[in-house]
Amino acid sequence: MSIDQAGLAAIADARSRSLLDRAPHEISVDPDAGARQHLQSLARMNPAIGTAEGLLATTTIPVVPVDRDTLTPSGEPFRGFSDAVQHYQARPHDGAALALGPQRDGSTLVAVRATAAAWSAWLAEHGTETRQILSDEGHVESESRSYLDPGRHTKVHWSPPGVAARTTAVVVGRAALMVEGEKVRADRAGVGETGWVAWSIGAAWSVAGKDGMRLSFKDRPLDHGVVLVASGVLPMAAHRADGWTLSPDPPAWMSGAASRKAGMPFRCKRIDLV
Repeated sequence: MSIDQAGLAAIADARSRSLLDRAPHEISVDPDAGARQHLQSLARMNPAIGTAEGLLATTTIPVVPVDRDTLTPSGEPFRGFSDAVQHYQARPHDGAALALGPQRDGSTLVAVRATAAAWSAWLAEHGTETRQILSDEGHVESESRSYLDPGRHTKVHWSPPGVAARTTAVVVGRAALMVEGEKVRADRAGVGETGWVAWSIGAAWSVAGKDGMRLSFKDRPLDHGVVLVASGVLPMAAHRADGWTLSPDPPAWMSGAASRKAGMPFRCKRIDLV
């Protein structure tokens, strides 16, 4: 059954009348609605503010403002949407981050920091396993190498501005053109830029053994320029003055009940992330 514009208008009018007929105490009002709308309007100038608004609405992990260039905290964790509005009105170019380490619900947010090249090299060495097929005599007939399951995680990475925004010099000659082309390809891949891979480890996973000892994480280098970070902040969004943008892949673990959706990174005992 189709409904024309007049029918839609009648439905809308009936709904508005039903609201007017209700007693004031029967109408629920979101006290954060005004502040959220204000944040959304500020996000038109800086998308990182929109990320902060989304994080405040969907996760219990503290949201922290960060300087867009240094990615260090530029204020205290937001206690709510109003705090965020006040901060971004004063510092409209700041980014947004999440607090690393133990959380109120018993989960733990940890991350690995590395360039794309360093992370790939580390994964190839520590995040893979080799499987062999043996003959009846015990000789190796074939061998395969596969990546381990990294668990539920999110990746935060830098993306360059469009080529048109960065290509201003005149290049003459095939050799020079090839050199410039390699630079553009490296930029677009973000090979030289630092990124993060993060896990929210639920409270159920944070207990090791019958002694009830919790898994504890500390900042330390792993190898190949890869660093485990368990304190400070996990940058989630920023827009640098040079046009590069920091953004996360959609994180499956980010919700109001992070501990129920959290995952364990790579069988972490096996590859020694702890």
